[in-house]
Amino acid sequence: MAKRVSVINFKGGVGKTTLSFQFAAGLARFHRSRVLLVDVDHQSSLSIVCLTAPVWGRAVQANRTINEIFKPFIGQSASLPGQQIIEKNAIKSVYGNNYASLDIVPASLQLDDIEIDLTASHHGNAIHSEWDKRTLICKWLETAGIDELYDYIIFDCPPATKIVSQNAIAASHGYILPVIPEAVMERGAPHLVGMIQNGIDVKLKALATMGTSRPMHVPDTQLVGVAITRIRTHGAAYSGYVDDHTVHLASLQRRWGQDLLQPYIEEGTGVSQALADAVPVYDRANTQNIGGRGLHTMYRELTDTLKARIDAL
Repeated sequence: MAKRVSVINFKGGVGKTTLSFQFAAGLARFHRSRVLLVDVDHQSSLSIVCLTAPVWGRAVQANRTINEIFKPFIGQSASLPGQQIIEKNAIKSVYGNNYASLDIVPASLQLDDIEIDLTASHHGNAIHSEWDKRTLICKWLETAGIDELYDYIIFDCPPATKIVSQNAIAASHGYILPVIPEAVMERGAPHLVGMIQNGIDVKLKALATMGTSRPMHVPDTQLVGVAITRIRTHGAAYSGYVDDHTVHLASLQRRWGQDLLQPYIEEGTGVSQALADAVPVYDRANTQNIGGRGLHTMYRELTDTLKARIDAL
């Protein structure tokens, strides 16, 4: 059975997609894992990075996206899709050849409209309907036999905790919370953790007692850890980081303790440059902007840390 994990934060710009991409590539490259990325963000950034815009566009035109999982509930399709919505070898290099596998279920811009339709759609018994619309991904994993094909399934979630994100949480053993050491994250991160544990999970467990059994539903989704992304360095500073990030990093350390994962990922132009070229940082270890700063090593070490914690769930 695959270990399933969501990468989530309701604040945008904190590096969710970047972390999902680098983590999945690290699992495939260094641990020879079979990995499935599932893009549940209508912005589709992960899909475009992995597939390139032309390949992603063809997948959207052919209706091979995450949208197909939700369409039957809102009356836009007769049945759930099978494995055909999975794009094989998501990174068009060595990750599906010399290593294990790295595949993706892409998203599309229309997923935002589907989210609205899901909220407005109801079928029969109100409780059953609320349960069904929040466990459509669970149902797809079961009926299409997806879980047995992979070692890890990673959901890249949008900056929201609405029904599509709740579908990912319902199917996830754990979740990773990427943050930037800023004031808003000191308040926002605890709020999100509380929302998942005391809101989403509690509601799903209550609905589960009266809904159709879903073997892929995870009643208690655990926090894998809080991952520092895009921390800004300052060579002359005692801490090595800019003052604002140093202050808020200390607060995050006090609040999260062992759940604040190391290493902290430093901000660097090399990461965005690699993403623009649709390659992981590991493929740019010989460049100054990545290798010269050790960014590829940071992501590899963070991958190892995340894997160990996820395997323990």
